[in-house]
Amino acid sequence: MDIPLDESAIKGKRKQRLIRVALAIVTLTAFWFWLSGSFTKSVERSDIRTSKVFSGNLKTTLQATGEVVPLIEETVTSRINSQIRKVLAQPGQKVSKGQVLMHLDAKQVAIELENMDEEIALKTNQIETRKLNLVRTQNASKGRMELLQVDLDSRKTRLERLSQLFKTGGTSAHDLKEAKLNVQRTEIEIRQLKQSMIDDKASTLAEIEGIKLERSMLEKSRGEKVRQVESTSLKAPIDGVITWINNEEGTATNIGDALVKVADTDNYKVEVSISEFYAGQIWQGMPAEFESANQMFSGQIDSFYAGDTQGVLKLSMKLAPKSLVNQKQLRQKQRLEVQLITGEIENTLLIEKGPFVNGSGITNVYVISDDTATKNSITLGASNREYYQVKDGLREGAEVIISDTRPFNDADKIRIDS
Repeated sequence: MDIPLDESAIKGKRKQRLIRVALAIVTLTAFWFWLSGSFTKSVERSDIRTSKVFSGNLKTTLQATGEVVPLIEETVTSRINSQIRKVLAQPGQKVSKGQVLMHLDAKQVAIELENMDEEIALKTNQIETRKLNLVRTQNASKGRMELLQVDLDSRKTRLERLSQLFKTGGTSAHDLKEAKLNVQRTEIEIRQLKQSMIDDKASTLAEIEGIKLERSMLEKSRGEKVRQVESTSLKAPIDGVITWINNEEGTATNIGDALVKVADTDNYKVEVSISEFYAGQIWQGMPAEFESANQMFSGQIDSFYAGDTQGVLKLSMKLAPKSLVNQKQLRQKQRLEVQLITGEIENTLLIEKGPFVNGSGITNVYVISDDTATKNSITLGASNREYYQVKDGLREGAEVIISDTRPFNDADKIRIDS
């Protein structure tokens, strides 16, 4: 028959079971912590780059590429149809204003100039001939005028005598009338001769003026032809460096063909290229900046136009006065990364850029606290070449891993080993 267990024995066995369960729980918990600690990823602090969140102003920018070009570049063109006879300079050569760089063949222009000189001389001779003929004609008319005046005086004297005789019946009315008509006829001839002299003089002077006008036009053309002869010796328009020259002697040239380019290499500007997609965000006077040789250069956009490549907008960046002082650090055709400043956000949280994220919006980052980095979700806003705007998820002073976090992106926490 069964004997009931003692109450104290039952309590002792129950206590033993509880102790065993507790020991099992402790053992399992310790094993879990050991196991989880064994699989927690770690990284050396020297292998990561970090940045602390700070408060400041953010210049919002558009990224563009730039090329340093001379502020002034003059092109010398051909003013005549000719050919290159002799080249006296080469690309890269420093030249002074007025220095002869090239000679074009001037034979044809010289022949045309000689022909013009002959035409001008012919016109001058025609003018002198007209003047001499006018003097001769006027002298002949004056001589005839004197004879007519003598005839008039004689016929007036006869008319007076016949008038006296007619009163006494010494002559007929017919003779008296004929004498009057002779006087009138002579007066008419004198008036006609005077008018003829006036008309001849006016006509000849008009002819002379016409010839003078033709000569004047020829002289102007000759002046242009002389300048063309002089232009066959191409000269440097400014002090500078030859950036390009057509040095193929014997090559034919047409009016307007570019033959030499001379640039002022002491003063520069920046030619900026950016996608036409951003055309609506660009304006004349827009501030811009770039870095070269650890020196920041600033300026503004003073003009923009469509580039040679479809979809590309070309901008001209003029350097600010404070940057002109350091422009000798720049070199022609130097490639640059240019920041076009679209605006500025004041008093916002900022963090340095790095490969830890790619663009703005919601993203995950690792925030360091003591020797542990914990994954946090944050929101990034505007950015420029150096910084992101932190819109949410981080406080000022928080330290964040900004180097590449892809090796441990699947871990919520990582250990930072010193």
